[in-house]
Amino acid sequence: MKKIIIYTVGLIIISGASFFGAKVYTDSVYGEPNLASGQKLYNTNCAVCHGSKGLGDGVASNTLAVRPDNIFEELVNPFGFKYELISSVLDGDNGQDGLMPAFKGILTEKEVNDILEHVRHIN
Repeated sequence: MKKIIIYTVGLIIISGASFFGAKVYTDSVYGEPNLASGQKLYNTNCAVCHGSKGLGDGVASNTLAVRPDNIFEELVNPFGFKYELISSVLDGDNGQDGLMPAFKGILTEKEVNDILEHVRHIN
């Protein structure tokens, strides 16, 4: 019985370390962010819906059927991956019944990373 408990605890620790190691690695593959570019791109493409700090409270948010996501909350979610957020921005929707427009062809992965890091920085 002791061995089963020890193996189970060990497996949980290894799984947790693997998950967070993968998160750290995948969140850093986009390189050093350009915060000035991120601020400019955010203000141009995102602020009207997501608000000045990315909290989902932009001037257009009250007119939408589904409230925009709080980007900062998504960024600090310990179980979320940055590539999921980047895909949501590029592909659109993100569970918003198609209300979030796709920015593929307008923004690159690197530019979306700059935007996300700008939101993290201002919060």
